Amino acid sequence: EIIGGTISGSLALLSDAFHNFSDAVALVMSFIAVLIGKKEKNTRKSFGYKRAEIIAAFFNVCVLIVICIYIIYEAIKRINNPWHINSKTMLIIAIIGLVGNEISVLLLFRNSKENINIKSSFLHLLGDTFSSIAVVIVAIVLIFKPFYVLDPILSILVAMFIIKECFSILKQTLNVLMQATPPGFDYEKIKQRLVNDDSLNIKSMHHFHIWDITPGETIFDAHVVINQT
Repeated sequence: EIIGGTISGSLALLSDAFHNFSDAVALVMSFIAVLIGKKEKNTRKSFGYKRAEIIAAFFNVCVLIVICIYIIYEAIKRINNPWHINSKTMLIIAIIGLVGNEISVLLLFRNSKENINIKSSFLHLLGDTFSSIAVVIVAIVLIFKPFYVLDPILSILVAMFIIKECFSILKQTLNVLMQATPPGFDYEKIKQRLVNDDSLNIKSMHHFHIWDITPGETIFDAHVVINQT
């Protein structure tokens, strides 16, 4: 795609190529993070290594946002000065990219619902799939009508869509890294449930903390004062 984009002069095709390249890097990082996350906890890493997946997801979305901002910058320059594009070359390469993206998306779809690290990689690939579809459509249009300004406009739209999707992942990863309380937990209800359980013999509780090591693995911590027996 990089070669095809350079030959054809299509910024949309080049942006798709850079997305795919970043996806390849993201997938490698995600795979390594999953392997690290499976390591057993020890005295130095008492919570284990699961945070490696969150760090990888955070890095992936940050890199993708930066790439998208650069693509928007380049596209704006081209809107003011549209380039001639070899539409047939653009179409052939875009179809090849679309097939590759669709296969990758199907492979990651199931696990993307359960793992935020895989979800970040899945969103990379999903964004590229939409990008490839749009590039194919624009290439077909350009074969019949030389509206070359469509190429940078498409690049901007795709980049903005991907940035929007990235922010939801960015928010989730930041909440985990900042040890925010996961949604759905009510400190007061938890406190009352435990204090009212006579079998636990609890007098009072304070210094509550609830946080995620990684999505799906929640930790609860509190100082407990028990009645003397």
